[in-house]
Amino acid sequence: MAIVEEKGPFCQSCALPFKKPEDFGTEANGFRSNDYCHYCYQRGTFTDPAITQAAMIDRCVEAMTKQQIMPAAQARALMTSVLPHLKRWQQPVGVAF
Repeated sequence: MAIVEEKGPFCQSCALPFKKPEDFGTEANGFRSNDYCHYCYQRGTFTDPAITQAAMIDRCVEAMTKQQIMPAAQARALMTSVLPHLKRWQQPVGVAF
């Protein structure tokens, strides 16, 4: 399996690269969301608003292995290092968990 370093915009929830217009999610007004993909965000809301970061990592790893993008262990390491830095998963300042 060849690993390709993605360039350009990608989903700020799951890191899906935007390769075609259909990949983008939509805002409440129907316009394209430049931040989120159609799997994560439709009509101005997250498709799974209660999903945890850990569950999103699991979902991404499953998709990446199913599509033979990379082995599961490598996908998990990548998603674990990337997802916490995406817009959806950033902790607001002053919020303790």
